[in-house]
Amino acid sequence: MNPILVGIIEDNPDYLKSLTDVLLLQGNVSILTWNSAESFFQTPPKEELQLLLVDIGLPGQTGIDVLKKYHTVESRKSLVLSALQTDDVIFAAIQSGASGYIWKSELDSLPDTIQTILEGGSVISPSIATKVLLSFRSSKTNPSLVKGKSEKEQGLEVLTPRERQILELITEGDNPQQIAQLFGTSLGTVRQQIKTIYKKLQVNTRVQMLKKARLFGIF
Repeated sequence: MNPILVGIIEDNPDYLKSLTDVLLLQGNVSILTWNSAESFFQTPPKEELQLLLVDIGLPGQTGIDVLKKYHTVESRKSLVLSALQTDDVIFAAIQSGASGYIWKSELDSLPDTIQTILEGGSVISPSIATKVLLSFRSSKTNPSLVKGKSEKEQGLEVLTPRERQILELITEGDNPQQIAQLFGTSLGTVRQQIKTIYKKLQVNTRVQMLKKARLFGIF
């Protein structure tokens, strides 16, 4: 039996290793990797992938950009693995063709998730499904939110996907050093990104930033 050809676009080398280790344990899997959307489009796979795993918060072009271009071929399948929890990102990924959206922490269930998607199914983490349902109910009860952009949407649009991801990690209790280790970047870079978030959200303190995050529905 020919191996399943899986592509991965992930910029965090530590997480990429964990991801590939889980996949290789299953056997009969061939893996191709890229660390950015740009590198994926510059050196595309020579053979058609059976599944593409995508991180949303990539440097440069985002995972959403990848999905929009990748799914111009209808038969392709993709799975998002992300730490981003905002409604707009989740909906954008699904609308752009993703067959599934799970948290990066859910590696234990990854083999079953992949099998489900390869068999034509879709997989969404329970907590994500709840957010989708609640948002759908909200839009049904308040049609004005469909026509115009809410304060939440307007606020989140000023942040890049990486900045949103950092904001979410901060709301979850991670400090700058932990975030730097997660992304495989320097502490100084993360601190500068946090300063940029402060400026974009027009806040001066961590408490004010968390209040804005709550307003935007991040936690």
